[in-house]
Amino acid sequence: MTENMNKTRPVKAFIFFITFGAILFAVPAADSAIVIQTEELLLGNEVKASGQKLMAQSGGFTRIHDDSSYELRTVVIGIHGTKSQGYEWVGPLKNLAREYRHTYFYRYNWDVCPDSSALQLSKDLIDITGQIPGVDRIVLFGHSSGGLVVTYLASLMHINIPVEIHTIASPLKGYARLNKRCELPKLRDGVLSFPQWEENVAHFQWRTQHMLDNAFNRLKQDPQDVNLYNSEVTLLPDTMNGRRLGHNWSITWVIDEHLRIPHKP
Repeated sequence: MTENMNKTRPVKAFIFFITFGAILFAVPAADSAIVIQTEELLLGNEVKASGQKLMAQSGGFTRIHDDSSYELRTVVIGIHGTKSQGYEWVGPLKNLAREYRHTYFYRYNWDVCPDSSALQLSKDLIDITGQIPGVDRIVLFGHSSGGLVVTYLASLMHINIPVEIHTIASPLKGYARLNKRCELPKLRDGVLSFPQWEENVAHFQWRTQHMLDNAFNRLKQDPQDVNLYNSEVTLLPDTMNGRRLGHNWSITWVIDEHLRIPHKP
């Protein structure tokens, strides 16, 4: 009887180890966000339908999940621009989700002024990160007017972990239509003024070339051209993989750089 028990115990321990390991690595993070699997977001001829799926989600966070993701301590968030159709985010989000378990797409109301959207995002961010144990870094990518939202968010990030804020093709200088719609603080020259952020926040601007960006090239002045406190600026090249690098495709270039995915000029 004793001999049989001794033979059984290692088997039980092995089964427990396998079961626990499967639970730890196969089950998505437990939070309140809606979940979209990466295989649901198709590229190619279906990319616009995939974009519509993203934009059809209710306001707040949608988690993009991939079973192969392994990095558990970083929260990564993509924030769209005004009147986005979502398709420009499909490829980048799939790539982010393959590395980061906690990858999210954030939907907000673009008819609301960006400083107010930033305040709501800060509240939602506190809620979602509170549901994820062990988070030690937050990375946000804001495209176009989403860059305004995350830049206003920067000064609201009163936390003790590193925060990276990346604005992509974002009109941080301001523009006439925004100035008419929203009463935002400005400098003497009419340029938008942003509150300073704390030392744990790193701010990066990824700017498209003015005349190649169809969202900005009809404006006399480049709305991306602004000097911000403690912000690093990178001017994107004119092409990527042999194609013009414009407003929407700039997201792919920046995310590829972040993930160290090579691409051709």
